Amino acid sequence: MTSSQAIAGVTIMLEFLIKEGAIQELDSGTLEIFTTKPPDKARENSQGKNQINIFLYQTNPNSAWRNLDMPNKVKPGETGKPPLALDLYYLITAYGKDNEDTESQTLLGVAMRVLHDHPLIRTKDIERAIEKKPGLLDQSKKELLEDSNLANQIERISVTPNNLSLEEISKLWGTFQTQYRISAAYKISVVLIESQIPVKTPLPVLSRGADDRGPASQAGTIPPLPGLTAIKPPQNERYLTVDQDLMIEGYNLENSQEVHFGHPHLENPIVLTNLKDVSATQLRVTLDGIQWLAGFYTVTVHVSESDRTRITNSMTFPLVPEVTAPEVTAITIPEPGNRLTLTCKPGVKKGQQVALLLGDLAIPYQFPRLRSPDPIVENLTFNVSKVTPGTYVLRLRVDGVDSVPIDFSKQPPEFKEDHKVTIVKSSS
Repeated sequence: MTSSQAIAGVTIMLEFLIKEGAIQELDSGTLEIFTTKPPDKARENSQGKNQINIFLYQTNPNSAWRNLDMPNKVKPGETGKPPLALDLYYLITAYGKDNEDTESQTLLGVAMRVLHDHPLIRTKDIERAIEKKPGLLDQSKKELLEDSNLANQIERISVTPNNLSLEEISKLWGTFQTQYRISAAYKISVVLIESQIPVKTPLPVLSRGADDRGPASQAGTIPPLPGLTAIKPPQNERYLTVDQDLMIEGYNLENSQEVHFGHPHLENPIVLTNLKDVSATQLRVTLDGIQWLAGFYTVTVHVSESDRTRITNSMTFPLVPEVTAPEVTAITIPEPGNRLTLTCKPGVKKGQQVALLLGDLAIPYQFPRLRSPDPIVENLTFNVSKVTPGTYVLRLRVDGVDSVPIDFSKQPPEFKEDHKVTIVKSSS
């Protein structure tokens, strides 16, 4: 397939076709020099001679081929990198002997006629360029053209005039800061450069499922594999915290063995096996133990089958921190007692975002500098010296999960008295 030398191979083919056409139509010595330089460098050391210069001024990805697999290279079921598909844009400029305009116009006309007669760069043209006797192309260019493997590209290479407006061509020449000469622009499409990333070719499938039974069908809308649909607090509870039951709902859960709880700040998931009331549609588990952290958890259930263990989809729930009554409910500022200490259960760990919410003020918690591994902290102390005096309802926010300071047992609900703190200003 086409190699990375394909771009240079296209340039060489344009040179060959134009040279061949000029020799056939004009005297063999009329076209004295053929170059592939930028326009500002084209006339260096060639003043006073007939010359054609072709310059590749732009390459663009080809949108039609950029996401397609290489035909005959990637079969169904295999994975391969699409080829690098490029459109090439050339500027062809003719220079007459002693800058004679009629000479340059004749040469440009010949070049345009040749490309008009060759709307496709065909395989036989490439083979002819490689096999042609010395004269049109030197040996190094022939070898490069052969190494490019351009003759074996599956997509034909088209040559199309590119109509540039006067403004576009003026900007193009202005880029090179050189005197404008009448030129013709062409688009060459498409050049396919094969990726060097190997194709992934999996082996054929020998059997599908146990005893080669193939896919199984099941009547109804319930999926055949175990899955979760809801995570709920226990009945009459408004939120989830430790030492409570967690209700898990789903389908095909009758053989559940373990429930795994993942937390971003725990290296390993918490695994609970104390499953209760297990059925096909739900189960219950108690969030006991001392290893819990406040914040968000992802839950998966491991379900045992005859020869394997199935893992359900994951669901997320917030484990709400509970704040116990502070040691003092009245704090005087500014005095040494301008710090508020409270107890959080479950605790928090360094790396979590922890803040005390008092009114519209969020006071961040500063973790003590301890050696690793960082322990789980339950007693949290906050500096409240900048808090405006008044009575506030305490709330603790851990990784976006807020404690609940509401007593739902009363109607209407009220804020818990042990979640209130009064801050007074010193009279001195």
